[in-house]
Amino acid sequence: MFNRRSLLAVALAGTMLSGGQSFAQPDQATVGIQTTTRYSLEGRIAAVDVNARTVTITSADGTQRMLSVSPMAANISSTKVGDNVALGVEDTRTFVLSSPGVRTPNPGSASAAIAVQSGKDVEGARASQSIANWVVVAVNPAANTITLVNPGGGEVRTYDVTTDIGRQQLPRVKQGDSLTEINSRLVVASITPR
Repeated sequence: MFNRRSLLAVALAGTMLSGGQSFAQPDQATVGIQTTTRYSLEGRIAAVDVNARTVTITSADGTQRMLSVSPMAANISSTKVGDNVALGVEDTRTFVLSSPGVRTPNPGSASAAIAVQSGKDVEGARASQSIANWVVVAVNPAANTITLVNPGGGEVRTYDVTTDIGRQQLPRVKQGDSLTEINSRLVVASITPR
């Protein structure tokens, strides 16, 4: 019969064996490149939900976007429908690096939601994750930037690498490598009246 100590030893041995195997394969994916891009979005406020911390903005071309507002944008409560504003947007993404020829996961997205009722109160949470694949167009370790394009089409984008671990990985990144986006977060960091 296995006791607690022998089960722990078997689990550790299995972990070391599987870990050793992944380190021995040079074509394995490497986690650790996080980027942040900041830009401004101008338009008119179409909706504000202070409790959910979201704003909907209508740009000059009529396009509407609903965005989450970060706690850093403290003035959400004074923002009203009809205000002309400039939103400071932060686009943060986390990537997994794969060498050319390494199979990447299929792009897609998934989300899950849960609601719990306790008496008159209902509380809930929602989590979502999307996976997108990008191809490296250029990398500049001195400037801590990486330039990517979606192989399915789209514009070429340059991202700032924001973590020390990601910056340490940049010299390993080569033109033509694949980056799989495993997490992204888009938030309004500031709301400035126009």
